[in-house]
Amino acid sequence: MLRTINQYGMQNPPHSYANGTGIEAEAACMDYGQFRRKAIAVHSVTGKLVKCRGDIPDTYFSIPATTDTEHGYLTGNDKGELEFRPHTEQNETPAQFRAKTRKAYR
Repeated sequence: MLRTINQYGMQNPPHSYANGTGIEAEAACMDYGQFRRKAIAVHSVTGKLVKCRGDIPDTYFSIPATTDTEHGYLTGNDKGELEFRPHTEQNETPAQFRAKTRKAYR
């Protein structure tokens, strides 16, 4: 599922983490708010693997992300896995969250 991104003649393979989690290289997102990076992460609430759409990191340790039903962020956990943590306030759909984020960076 995770792609190797080719940019300027260089291959950027996905970053792998423990237990089959991982994320595509930042080259998949050319600008903030695009949410084009694919990721597989452990959901912090259910503990199941979920498919995510990620963006460019907004801090050293978090990447804005959405699943099909939630929005939140990706981060690492103590087990060495990539983890999706949903925002506590879910008052908008993931599509609305992505559009709001994209608009904020224009």
